[in-house]
Amino acid sequence: MRSRLRSAIKWSCTLLTVLLLVLWVWSAWWYAGIKLLPTGSIDVSAGGVCIGWYEPWSIVPVDSGWMTPDRHSWPLEWWFHGERDTLLGGGYFVIPIWALVVLFATPTSWLWDQDRRRQPDLCANCGYDLRGAAHEMCPECGGEAPNRA
Repeated sequence: MRSRLRSAIKWSCTLLTVLLLVLWVWSAWWYAGIKLLPTGSIDVSAGGVCIGWYEPWSIVPVDSGWMTPDRHSWPLEWWFHGERDTLLGGGYFVIPIWALVVLFATPTSWLWDQDRRRQPDLCANCGYDLRGAAHEMCPECGGEAPNRA
């Protein structure tokens, strides 16, 4: 059960990392977002995710729905930044997509590396050292011992 969960996490994080890389490249040329009623928006453009909010009493009109894709100009977002608008209320915060890629790629690469380094005399479930053991099952977790024929 533990190895299935580990495998599911590993493959899910791998897929998410690849999708974030595709989104990062896509956002260099296109802009898209959604406005959330009544007080927010999420935009993807120029290599960053912009999370914006408006105070409930703001005079800025906010419509719901998808914004139309549009060509975007360079440069890409490379660092976190944000701003608070004290006059109209609200503000925004930008998260660069490369930071999200690193956030998911680091544990994913560690999981892939750990699975690659499995030694043949270790239990596949718990990692217990089975060298010298003549058991058919792991004495630690009860899992099946590797075939040492």
